[in-house]
Amino acid sequence: MRTRENFDRNWMFHVGEVGKIVKTVKKAGMIAGLTNALGEERHEPFALGEAGRVTQNVIREKTGDPNFEISQIYGADTPKDKITGWVGVNLPHDWRLEQPYNPESGGAFQGYLPNGVGYYRKVFQIPQEDEGKKIIIEFDGVMRNSSIWVNGCFVGDHLSGYTSFHYDITDLLKYGDEEGDNVILVRTDTTGGDEGWWYEGGGIYRHVWLTKHDYLHVDRWGTFVRTERMDNERAAITVETTVSNEYPQPMKYSIRTSILNLDGELVAVKESGCETSGIDKQTVLQSVQVANPLLWSLDMPHLYEAITELIHDRQIVDTYRTVFGIRTVEYRRDGLYLNGKYVQVKGTCNHQDFAGVGIALPDSVHEYKIKRLLEMGCNAYRCAHHSPAPELLDACDRLGMLVMNENRISESTEIKLDDLKSMLYRDRNHPSIFMWSLGNEEKISGSYQANRMLKRLHDLTKRIDPTRPVTAANLSQEGMDVEVNGANYAESIKGRQTIGEWFQSLPEAKVLNTENVSFFSARGVYEDDREGGRCSSYGSKYTMFGKEMDVGNLGGAGGTSTPERSWRYFLNNRFSGGLFVWTGFDYRGETTPFQWPSVLSHFGILDYCGFAKDSYYFYQSVWKDEPIVHLMPHWDWPDRLGQQVEVRVYTNCSEVELILNGQSLGKKIADAELGEHTLSWHVAYEPGLLEAIAYRDGVMVAERKETTTEAYSVHLEANRSELLADGQDVSMVTVSVRDESGRVVPVAGNLIRFHVAGEGKLLGLGNGDPGCHESDKGDTRCVFNGYALALIQSLEKAGEIRIVAYSEGLVPAVLTLQARKKFAN
Repeated sequence: MRTRENFDRNWMFHVGEVGKIVKTVKKAGMIAGLTNALGEERHEPFALGEAGRVTQNVIREKTGDPNFEISQIYGADTPKDKITGWVGVNLPHDWRLEQPYNPESGGAFQGYLPNGVGYYRKVFQIPQEDEGKKIIIEFDGVMRNSSIWVNGCFVGDHLSGYTSFHYDITDLLKYGDEEGDNVILVRTDTTGGDEGWWYEGGGIYRHVWLTKHDYLHVDRWGTFVRTERMDNERAAITVETTVSNEYPQPMKYSIRTSILNLDGELVAVKESGCETSGIDKQTVLQSVQVANPLLWSLDMPHLYEAITELIHDRQIVDTYRTVFGIRTVEYRRDGLYLNGKYVQVKGTCNHQDFAGVGIALPDSVHEYKIKRLLEMGCNAYRCAHHSPAPELLDACDRLGMLVMNENRISESTEIKLDDLKSMLYRDRNHPSIFMWSLGNEEKISGSYQANRMLKRLHDLTKRIDPTRPVTAANLSQEGMDVEVNGANYAESIKGRQTIGEWFQSLPEAKVLNTENVSFFSARGVYEDDREGGRCSSYGSKYTMFGKEMDVGNLGGAGGTSTPERSWRYFLNNRFSGGLFVWTGFDYRGETTPFQWPSVLSHFGILDYCGFAKDSYYFYQSVWKDEPIVHLMPHWDWPDRLGQQVEVRVYTNCSEVELILNGQSLGKKIADAELGEHTLSWHVAYEPGLLEAIAYRDGVMVAERKETTTEAYSVHLEANRSELLADGQDVSMVTVSVRDESGRVVPVAGNLIRFHVAGEGKLLGLGNGDPGCHESDKGDTRCVFNGYALALIQSLEKAGEIRIVAYSEGLVPAVLTLQARKKFAN
């Protein structure tokens, strides 16, 4: 029966080279040293057969040395030469995040964290009873160039840091106590050139799995469940199953597919008889009817599970599970339709890294990020510019977030086609994915070479998945062999035609805004601070290349657009589907406009910790239905007494009144139908209480900013008070500095020290400051404009987790979480 074991625990890691380790040898299985057993590990450094033992005995006899080992001829390393400098780690792991920043020029795209080489080594046992099964090692993602050895044999290289890959290691393993310990060695190398132009991390940063199954089995990613037709009474779905027979003889069997809802209730079943030749594969189609289907939608993301069983000689020899949703996707001239209903795309583009963990995100951090975007009113996530972790897609499936999944590089070489296939086959069952993107801003786009390659990619994509539309995000709308023309920054690019004129001239055209806005800001910052590497939340005066714009063009974003301008563009061009804002979160690297000392980007609507910037509330005001009013800036300006301060309000209400210390500063009208969501006053500063009172259809909402007193205490607040005691679950703990009245001090920068005891650990820290050079992996962090974030991870035992956060001169904070073996129903 198939098993899938998480293989993340108990690895050893070494940063830097560990000596020469070859990929080829003159005799089979004779790469020893770190690739095989050492020291106290069971078994000899080579798996000697009869020929090896004879040779060893002959040499012992001729030399008179009874202790001679054949490893001396083939260069096996002694244990003590190889055990220094190694540390224990669990996966996922981003080793570059643990290195100090290096301000040398050229490091801006990678966030000034140096490239290098790192090794992972794991010793494991395989029980004797597993002999006779196929055993596969699966890597969800390794950054970047990886080389892998198992028990003295070189297994393979993988070049892309974003695609999943696997190796069949059945014959290389040692089974049971008599044969001994198994060793896997993984070399990761980020020095051979970046795959993207942002921080990409380094190491085994996604999950690793050890899968065991029969020689007759469902192939890897071997099912595809697609909706053919549906109405309120019935859904017709096709289940496509690829079966691999690795026995040398033909095998007769049956495929039984059972469809379960997520309550575990059987809603449909189909069984088909099959026969597959020896050492061959076969794809079988089954038509299944589901009565009274519950559709996957944004509001109600219902999921089903297909259980595929292979039955041979009345025995179930393999069971394969596929989660899917029943829904239809169509892109028409006027935009996206999900289950036949129009959906405006309210999207953000996102890289995969996060504070405290770099690119090595635990599953619960993926979910945290999606929830933060949903709270903003976002309904679509663009994977920029690479396929994501499977767990992110799982979260989008569960929570109701659309996904545009994107290919890394638009080339039709065999290696890039294999990367595209990996993304498509792995991810095509996720109902959240509504569109495939074949690439982004390729400089050769529109050329004869690019057109040929794009057609090849498009045709391959439609063969593997004919159910979804395909786009490519290539800045312009011309010369694209895809169904939906992806337009980046159509609100800003100047050409011989506006997008509206272009659209009207092509009656068959479909277009989607695949990238928009690119607005610089740092949370809680209201003046550009070039020396500190931070941009104003009102809009920076600097371009993407670090130059100051003309005074009349303040509030731009590197020559692209402001949120207000991009929103008005969409309202005037609704056929363009919606917006994908660059970006949902700040990310490490691409540190425009300042480069050093910035180590993070400024593009996020949320900062690197997921704390909202002011623009977050602008998008709430245009993407959410409930009344929204947001007031900026904070009201702590002791050096500006009597000076004019711009006060800005984001709202979807019709009228806003500004009040300072009980005195009205006037009302202003906003017309959301015309795209007016930003109101502005210039106010002579005086400390006290600033209020924005807003009205919509007789309903009043308000926000207030109040001048605070001196910092008094540290405060901790967790997004989750209970964790699963599995060594992986994470609680996101917001750290704030408050005055004696309990108000967050918006200019606080106090250094906080952390101590975690009990059944948890401090996984990482962040504060969202683009110019901060403190380590994400230390035990101290300064708050940035009042806030920081601590990621607390459970251990593998149930019990309390006690977090203490203290700072000199402040009242410390204590927070207790619970780690449980399982959650109560």
